[in-house]
Amino acid sequence: MSDPTGNPAPQRPKPTELANAAAEDARRRRLGLPPMPRRRRDRGRAVRLALRWFAVVGAFVAVAFLGTTAWAYLTGVIGPPRGDDKEVARVLSLAGDTPAWADPEQIRCAAQAVVEDERSTGLARAGVVAKTGSGFSYTGDWPSALGSQWYAELLRCADGGANSWSRQVAKAWTLDDPRCLREVGRPAIAGVLAVTNLRLADEELAAKNVAATTALDTCYARTPEAPSGAAAAGYREVTLKVTAPTVAAGIASLDDGTAQPTSGEDPELTYIIPVAKGGAEACVQATTKVTYAWGTVRTGEPAELCGKAAAARMEWRKIERSCPKGKPKCTYMAAYVEGLSDNQKLKVTYRPTGDFKCAGKKPTCSLEIKADGNGKARTPGQLVTGKKGKLVASAGSLKATLSGS
Repeated sequence: MSDPTGNPAPQRPKPTELANAAAEDARRRRLGLPPMPRRRRDRGRAVRLALRWFAVVGAFVAVAFLGTTAWAYLTGVIGPPRGDDKEVARVLSLAGDTPAWADPEQIRCAAQAVVEDERSTGLARAGVVAKTGSGFSYTGDWPSALGSQWYAELLRCADGGANSWSRQVAKAWTLDDPRCLREVGRPAIAGVLAVTNLRLADEELAAKNVAATTALDTCYARTPEAPSGAAAAGYREVTLKVTAPTVAAGIASLDDGTAQPTSGEDPELTYIIPVAKGGAEACVQATTKVTYAWGTVRTGEPAELCGKAAAARMEWRKIERSCPKGKPKCTYMAAYVEGLSDNQKLKVTYRPTGDFKCAGKKPTCSLEIKADGNGKARTPGQLVTGKKGKLVASAGSLKATLSGS
């Protein structure tokens, strides 16, 4: 019989040895001497043998483990990407569909993680990358599962703690609070990001996202308020500045139907609207629309925002005209009218008092004028020599008074 190391086991005492030992014990008893000390069993030897056995087995296991690990490292199964894997990780980092809110180190981390899981061969087989000569190119086509994995790794690689990914997405999606994102969960949000940002080769993930988008809608989507407007009156035109309300989540914009803004960008647009004549009203019908990053749109009630153009007006103005004989110094005045419709005809009546007189000393005199293409007209020049009194010109609601000098 051998021990675990192969050494022979200790042999039992021979019969002659046992007889000699018994005779020696009897002799000692006759002489009154103490018995011979008993031979004790060497238990330490068994322990030493067991330890040697474990050491030998452990050495074999360690050598096998180190050999397997070295093979895995050299072939790229473990360790940093090398060869084609390294090139594909670089392609995903630089040419892939990477969100603007992710920092470069985060993107590199996600690319390496996906490549470590799928290898370059798996990503090429899935159609995400294609072999081109000695390298690889990015195709932009993702199977749903891989697209979701890509964004899951991007979120996992966010720097700043376990909840940093939710704060990062909330900022990118213009959400006021990231807590609902954490309730929906990182895998589900990764799926939503993949559907909304990648070109997926199948519809599998879109169907799974219904529960996530419903939860996001419940938490964040709201019907917005109507936009507000500020009007400024111009000459035969109205300037309307339309502003969407501030929203807590999503991006607000204005839907103005067929109107065309003159300037500005959402959520504030400016319209300069021409009108036919002074004092006319112009309106824009606008609706607030809020678009959420996961595709949901909420539209408010339409609002009609109006303003009026500057009113038409009449005023006396001095004009240059040759003086009659005998009056080397004279003054001619004309009643100017602005804000009329194009080519509009208007009857103007003079009512003089004091030193001002109408021809033929009539109490009133009238004449007809016609507006040009800009809605402007004037009466013929009126020689004025009065020192006292006044001359009132009127046409409908328009009136201008010339007082004596």
